[in-house]
Amino acid sequence: MKSRVNTVLGLIQMVLSLYWMCQMISLYYKYNYTDILFAFIYPSWVLFSNVLLSIISLYFGIKLMNGKITSKQSYLTMIFLIIIGGLINILSVA
Repeated sequence: MKSRVNTVLGLIQMVLSLYWMCQMISLYYKYNYTDILFAFIYPSWVLFSNVLLSIISLYFGIKLMNGKITSKQSYLTMIFLIIIGGLINILSVA
């Protein structure tokens, strides 16, 4: 039963990480390859760092699915990475 819970939690974490990654890649594409006018634009290094953080979170989701770490460790890491990414976003436009 516990392995099923870890599998479901790992899948949820992986989906959230992939969504985060796709959002940052989409923003990069819109900034550089479309004629959309934005009020402000995140620098490319911010987008790349957020993609890197989402890849790390995805890795921890995979480790959770395989039972290598606990769900508490995995989700605390994911929350920490999201906070770091949010701080990078806020500080880059301030």
